[in-house]
Amino acid sequence: VSFGRPEPGRWGMPHNDRVRLVFSLNQSWGLIETNWGGVEIGPSWLLEPHRLCMISPELEVTVHSMHKTELVVLYLESTAFGKCGQLPWDFSGRDLRLLARRDPCLARLAQIFLTLCRQPARPEPEFVEGIGTALASQAMAHYFSPEESSPKVRSGLPLDTIDQITNYVDAHPSEAILASDLARRVGLSPDHFARRFKTTTGTSPKQFVLGRRMEKVEELLRTGKYNVTEAGREVGFHDPSHLNRCFRKRFGYPPIEVRKGALASTGRN
Repeated sequence: VSFGRPEPGRWGMPHNDRVRLVFSLNQSWGLIETNWGGVEIGPSWLLEPHRLCMISPELEVTVHSMHKTELVVLYLESTAFGKCGQLPWDFSGRDLRLLARRDPCLARLAQIFLTLCRQPARPEPEFVEGIGTALASQAMAHYFSPEESSPKVRSGLPLDTIDQITNYVDAHPSEAILASDLARRVGLSPDHFARRFKTTTGTSPKQFVLGRRMEKVEELLRTGKYNVTEAGREVGFHDPSHLNRCFRKRFGYPPIEVRKGALASTGRN
């Protein structure tokens, strides 16, 4: 398991007998270029936020990062795939956000690694290995499970509907949005919508809206241009103590820590 926020530049991943799963998190931009026998054979994968890519053991790759990039790389022994037949090498990657909306466990594991990438202290190797193993297991379940085949998936909402809802919530950050409002937008009764939404995302519509707003607060704070009160007002929170409680519940640390980190990284007081 390898994770962190490397500086801009180029670094290589030589071929070996292990499969590599690459998770690009919130702050990622660049290219993953494939090599064969030390010769570059062209850009293979756009390194952008929220992607999951599987890299064959036979390939060498070079990562070209344009700025500090939040990455998790999991190395899996090829013997683990012995009964899987043809492996789905897919350099276009998968959208981690779509998988996370379907699988709350995958979302939480990715969030843990995002937190680890952003803190200076390195946790115990056994902890990292355990979280990495869990993340690999959840990711492989999606790579090798037939799409839309389980009763749970069939009883949920289509992912394009989840995208429609997400876009609406993100476009109205400070407005009061009720589950009934979202249900009406997709033509379902509130109760039916709430059940299918939770089946797909693992959370209620109310908690989903709150979570998106906490993510927006974190995004604003990381720019260093907003204090906690200002960031809260952008998403309709006018009570700093309420914001603090909701933010802590979502991320496990107070919003002021994000603000302090952003100012420290830019050299501002």
